[in-house]
Amino acid sequence: MAEILRKGIDIRVRNIREFNLPYWEISSGKEGPCLLITAALHGNEVNGCEVMRRFCPVAGEKLTRGKILMLPFANPPALWNRRHHVYSKPCEQKGSGQDNINRAWPGNPAGHEIEQLAFIIHEALVKQATHNIDMHCWERFYPTAALVRDSEEHVKFARAAALPVLIVKEAVPRQGPPPSPCTLSNYFNCTGRVAFTVEFSGQYVLGEREINLGLRMLDNCSKYLGMFEGQLEGMDEPFFSKYGNTEEIKVEAHRSGLFVESGLYPGDFVKKGDLLGTLFSDETLESDEVRAPAEGCLLSYGCRRRLSDVDLAAMHPYAEKGDSLAVIAGSQTG
Repeated sequence: MAEILRKGIDIRVRNIREFNLPYWEISSGKEGPCLLITAALHGNEVNGCEVMRRFCPVAGEKLTRGKILMLPFANPPALWNRRHHVYSKPCEQKGSGQDNINRAWPGNPAGHEIEQLAFIIHEALVKQATHNIDMHCWERFYPTAALVRDSEEHVKFARAAALPVLIVKEAVPRQGPPPSPCTLSNYFNCTGRVAFTVEFSGQYVLGEREINLGLRMLDNCSKYLGMFEGQLEGMDEPFFSKYGNTEEIKVEAHRSGLFVESGLYPGDFVKKGDLLGTLFSDETLESDEVRAPAEGCLLSYGCRRRLSDVDLAAMHPYAEKGDSLAVIAGSQTG
């Protein structure tokens, strides 16, 4: 078995109380990749934290080469606030202001408190890592997905995750200064290293389905890097690859009413005519079936509207005429 060590980083930054930032270091004692796994850069995105807790003993048992660094609570001040950023207020739309740690890499020792926190993490962990998997969560109406830059090396790494959706974005330069603002994954990409971002489905809550997808992802990616032995799992499952502008069909409410979902999940594949749900009218008490107008992958599912990631009222299943009930991507699959 590999050695599992619980270590900590003393954090002293302006305007935030001092604290010790814990992480796990799992070392095989043999040369190999250094995989940094991060979660909870935003305080309401917590599925990745539980993924790491369950993965830690697995990694200790299976690691044969290299080292794994796991930082489950990368931004405790935002976690304590139970919201996206350290200074987010109730029902406030998330943004990319100075309190967003994922717009602050590689940090700045003389900057504001979040830039200082990023810099300390950079010096302690990010500098030594060869690969990074950065786990986030977006609103529950979107599927669990891997987001990666358009480079063969990066795409292969992200595809090994076997997640339902793979979203490939425009490549960024491998050399030269990172763009500003800069996410953690982009920082890895721009410094000649390999990384991708994960967006689990659902914020504020722990979802067993997403956690299990995350566990398989970390196991697969460790195998892909040659750190674990064994074959990748789930690679024969259908998945959707989104490159650039993909044909999408939006399903909208034709009148107001309660949209009752039919048990599907974002990321599921549907055929033309499949039942998406029922629109229960508050005016006539009539029920109208909502069916898929085409075959494809559910890139969005459920009554979704603006601010549905931060405002409970915006998550309500009551739909106004024209509200989005689903978005179906064309039949392109991997």
